[in-house]
Amino acid sequence: MSTAVLAAAEQINFKPAGWVALLIILGMCVGLFFLMRSMSHQMKKVDFDEEATERPRRGPKAPDEDA
Repeated sequence: MSTAVLAAAEQINFKPAGWVALLIILGMCVGLFFLMRSMSHQMKKVDFDEEATERPRRGPKAPDEDA
């Protein structure tokens, strides 16, 4: 590496993220909790009939009877 890059790396002062980042993450977690809770209530309202929407399954092909 060149000396200019090493000198620039020494001048960079890293600061911790602080309380603002923690509050943002906690706020997102609380929002996600309420979103999942709301979605579970909505999914309970859905009436889904599996037999009406089931597609016929293809099994192994039967050998031709003409041959």
